[in-house]
Amino acid sequence: MIRLILLALTAMLFTGCSTIKVETDFDPEYSFSHAETYAIVYKQKEYEDTLTADRIMDGIRKELVSKGYTEVPRADADLFVVFHIDVRNKTKIVQDYQYIGISPYRYGYGYGYGGMMAVPTTRAYNYDEGKLLMDILNSKDNKIVWRGIATDSLKTYDTPKERTKYINKVMASIFKTLPAKSSSK
Repeated sequence: MIRLILLALTAMLFTGCSTIKVETDFDPEYSFSHAETYAIVYKQKEYEDTLTADRIMDGIRKELVSKGYTEVPRADADLFVVFHIDVRNKTKIVQDYQYIGISPYRYGYGYGYGGMMAVPTTRAYNYDEGKLLMDILNSKDNKIVWRGIATDSLKTYDTPKERTKYINKVMASIFKTLPAKSSSK
């Protein structure tokens, strides 16, 4: 029974720690019913990780294909998909109280005379925060018609498979609100 409880707690620990914050915005005047095709437009910066960028592009393709869009060369696309990666070091400051006390006249079950006081403590934690900004532009006028932003504290993954799984999870979260291609054409 204890093993079962420990297994359940471990599973909750690994599945319940997601802190991905997703924001989306769109142009209410733009009709996605006229869009069928897309092209990923990405210019890699020299300091960016090519493996991560490739995984992100694969995730974009997977999500857009599942919504009915077709990837084509840039000249033939109805939509341009542009993404930017930003990583910043952040500091989180936590203030709380530690309770200390003495109990020289303690009786059974915690009853008795004594003193206790709360001591304020402040701790600072440094962490890296990653932000993925995804823009979809109308290819005719290069105006943004949809935007998705995912923010999360970065974690370390041991294998490429784990990294790919995480990036696919982020892509699914971002593209959840993107309208699917209209089938009435």
